[in-house]
Amino acid sequence: MRDYAKKYSGVAGNRQKVSGRRGGGSDRERPFRIIGVVTVVAMLLGVAGSLWFGAALQDGLGRLDKGKQEKVELTAANVALSAEKEALLQQGKIEAAAGGLGLFPPSEKQMRRP
Repeated sequence: MRDYAKKYSGVAGNRQKVSGRRGGGSDRERPFRIIGVVTVVAMLLGVAGSLWFGAALQDGLGRLDKGKQEKVELTAANVALSAEKEALLQQGKIEAAAGGLGLFPPSEKQMRRP
C-alpha cells in the first residue's frame, strides 16, 4: 500500500508550514518602528530648518553690512552738503549773488519794524 499522506500533507520533512504575516514584525516591535520613523522625520525637518535658517541669517547679515556701508556713504555726503550750505549762507556770498541779479539792500524808509 502506498502512503499518500506526505504528498498531500502540510508537513514536509518534519516541519510544519505556518502561514501568517511575515516581515511586519511582532506587535511589540511596531511602536519602536513608529518612534523610529517619527525620529528620522523630525531629524530631517530639523536639518532642513537649520539650513534654511542659516541661509536667512547669511542674507540678513549681508543686508546689514550693505546698510552700514550706505550709512557711511550718506553720512559723508551729509557732511559735504552741510559744509556747502554753510559756505552758501555767508553774508558776502548772498550779497554778491543778489547784486548779480540786480537786487540791492532796502533803504531805511523801506524797512518797517513791528
